[in-house]
Amino acid sequence: MNDLATARPARLITAFGTALYFDVASGELRHGPIESSPRNAVFVGDPSPFAPYHRGHLAHDLGGSFELIACRADRCEAASRAGGDNAAAQPTALQLIPLERGLIAFAANGAFLSAIPDGQLRLCAPVCSTWELFLASEAWCSEPTVTGDESFAKVGRLNFDKQRIQYNSVHPLTRVAASTQPRAKKILIYGYSKWSHGRVYYDLSKYLHRRGYIVDTLDWRVSHAEYFSKLAKYYDFFMTSLDGAPSLLDDYAVSGDRIIAVSHGEFDIRMLVEQKGVEIFDKFASYGVLSEFLFCASLTRGVPRPPMVASLGIDYSEFYSDISERLVQVGYAGSMSLKTYGIELKRGELAEAAAQEAGLPFRVAGSMANQIRFQDMPGFYREVDAVLSASISEGAGLPTMEAAAAGRLVIATPVGHFSRKAYEGGGIIAPVEAEKFKAFTGATLRYYKDNPAAYRDKCRIIQEAARKFDWQYSIGEWIELIEAPRRGPG
Repeated sequence: MNDLATARPARLITAFGTALYFDVASGELRHGPIESSPRNAVFVGDPSPFAPYHRGHLAHDLGGSFELIACRADRCEAASRAGGDNAAAQPTALQLIPLERGLIAFAANGAFLSAIPDGQLRLCAPVCSTWELFLASEAWCSEPTVTGDESFAKVGRLNFDKQRIQYNSVHPLTRVAASTQPRAKKILIYGYSKWSHGRVYYDLSKYLHRRGYIVDTLDWRVSHAEYFSKLAKYYDFFMTSLDGAPSLLDDYAVSGDRIIAVSHGEFDIRMLVEQKGVEIFDKFASYGVLSEFLFCASLTRGVPRPPMVASLGIDYSEFYSDISERLVQVGYAGSMSLKTYGIELKRGELAEAAAQEAGLPFRVAGSMANQIRFQDMPGFYREVDAVLSASISEGAGLPTMEAAAAGRLVIATPVGHFSRKAYEGGGIIAPVEAEKFKAFTGATLRYYKDNPAAYRDKCRIIQEAARKFDWQYSIGEWIELIEAPRRGPG
């Protein structure tokens, strides 16, 4: 972490895309539109350490000197004008708290600094939630603390609404406005921002930020043509699944040597080969797949460039929960149905039939038409006792790892990376043939339903194995993918 004695003052942007500025006429610190607000408000770091966090002052930048700000519950204004009766007030020393993905918060006197929607800034929020989130122009403000983790635990008497902070996705335009220059590269993920894809992208943003990267997600369901050129000037690389590569290449004119292409399933390999030919893979800055299963699928599809395997991980601590006393409800955490090239891949009705065969209720987490937030999935796993997957194709398979960390009975077909995860203790492999899957899974569920002690023992084994599914064991593969030099065939 940089020495605050020489650290540059930081301009601040709210998480909702407004900029802090000093209103000279009123003497107040406010926030407003980035384009029209004066660039005259900064956070100045205190060179004295306040371990494990920093501290400093908000200030009016006079272009060579600083007028420090006093923050109160009703307003933030220049300390020289805040005392009343011609007496200056004491400037407010703020605690700077790095959170996640570059988001930061400020606190003092038991309250958080909050950007009120009417343009005011107040030191008034008892909980850090949404309006209390900021981005800084200087990387030192958001670098991880000495503990190496986020500040979601209580800090003194302060509280953090972890779920609402997770819900807050940083829009790439807001990041561009902050113009932070990290120690490592700036990556923009172009992809689907919800469900399992959204979970992976959120985790990558969080874990790669701890290692000096900036990673944000651009939702590919809407057009960004109006401002894409601004994004292209700021981000170093664009990461996308293979089905997003044609849009980056053709719609946004991104050159292949700025694209990190990642296969999420064997059918996206087939699609890209049909659209662009196998030659396109040699033009990417780097090319990765989520599992050894996809490594083989890529080669057998005729792609001459061997991909790098970038394995999926999970936040084990977030999904961990107490093991159920007995098996009374079966869960399903993927799409019930998904057809690609006319082939049904998910077979959710088969999983439901197996649960019915065992006389157990079947609960679905959501559907493509009615999705729950990926941040809410830990709660779903706590409400079921087993999780099934009947897919005939998976790029990797995120729900089985999440359910394993939750200490649930996991039964799945040997596709994606599940064969390996099950070999490591993370679940039970079921036959892939439909009738055999139904018979085997139904019988297995009945056995564990009728034998609670055996059920608990098996879940403990699965949960213990899932410790190795944590991102700490796989994030290095993603860093290798990002940092890999461009390679040709073979």
